[in-house]
Amino acid sequence: MLSDLQTQFVKLPQVSWGPSNAIVVLGVGTTKVDGMVEPSPFAYGRMLRALELYGSCKNHGRCRIVLSGGDPQHHGASEAAVYAAELVKAGVDRTDIVLDEASRNTWENAKFTRALLEREGADNIVLVTAALHMKRSLLYFAHFGIAAAPVRADAVESELSLQPNGMNIAYCDIALHEYIGIAQYHVYNALGWNASPLTALRPRL
Repeated sequence: MLSDLQTQFVKLPQVSWGPSNAIVVLGVGTTKVDGMVEPSPFAYGRMLRALELYGSCKNHGRCRIVLSGGDPQHHGASEAAVYAAELVKAGVDRTDIVLDEASRNTWENAKFTRALLEREGADNIVLVTAALHMKRSLLYFAHFGIAAAPVRADAVESELSLQPNGMNIAYCDIALHEYIGIAQYHVYNALGWNASPLTALRPRL
């Protein structure tokens, strides 16, 4: 189950940067600790990868980090804003960060990011999310005309065990969620329930 979803994304690619670039980072929740809203533990791998890419990108051209994530958990702050604060602390120029604070799920990540990317006029788009989440994310982004280069944040590996393994059960739950999301997309397309696909996103000349 894990292999079909993530194997093709495990190896990190060499990104070819253009004159104007966007690193899109998908949200993965927040946590509330002692009244403070912080990134969820799963978000740090994505932010670390974004930082790594940003450092490389800044040496080649214009670079924006697009953080996509609202507040579906109702913690009082959007994922995008919470992650942005951490990235600024780590040295990212605040003017290089673009926020999508409305998205509640992966479909909306793609839908709402489209308008931001059009506004920014990026000619090169990199998508950062977990390897397990990448296949579905690329499918949804392609529906909205966004051709993105996938760069995974984290990848997981199951553990062979004769006894029930908590991590394997968790990975199975996540994988099933991804497969259901992919199947749902195709069923909704067949029934005409999805929004009409958009034409390919073109960089601003």
